[in-house]
Amino acid sequence: MTCINKKEEFQRDKEHESTSFKFKLIHEAFANMFNRQLREDDMTFSQLMVISILWERRDQKVTQKDISEALHIKHPTTIGLLKRLEEKEMVKIVVDPENRKYRNIAITEKGEKFIEMNKERRNKMNAILVDGMNEQEIEMLRTLLDRVIDNMASMNSGDEIA
Repeated sequence: MTCINKKEEFQRDKEHESTSFKFKLIHEAFANMFNRQLREDDMTFSQLMVISILWERRDQKVTQKDISEALHIKHPTTIGLLKRLEEKEMVKIVVDPENRKYRNIAITEKGEKFIEMNKERRNKMNAILVDGMNEQEIEMLRTLLDRVIDNMASMNSGDEIA
């Protein structure tokens, strides 16, 4: 793969790249591809993740804090995302009648329709990500990625890198 920065072009050294750098490249490529597709809908990947969480938990009470924790983002970031989604009529924010210091977040009908429309896009994206892999390789990839996620969670819980 040829990488291009603003000043020069260079070849990746795949054998010597760190695993963390590979994850960075995957993340950036994935986010850029998804954001490019979502741009025509005036949405971002982060906004899609918020309404996806709300769609998955549509039968539950979901607070701003729940969203922050699920996406591993800070509270002010969550507030900004929710404000933009509320302006787009994708979510509704209501004060919790049982505890007025909490705000419950719910997906709207417009948000649900958006999620349904994007299932096809998500399926195509998943197919691209595993193109050329057989079922056994896909299962192994999923297992290894889950292990990486678990390892990262233990690092984020305060365990130090030795």
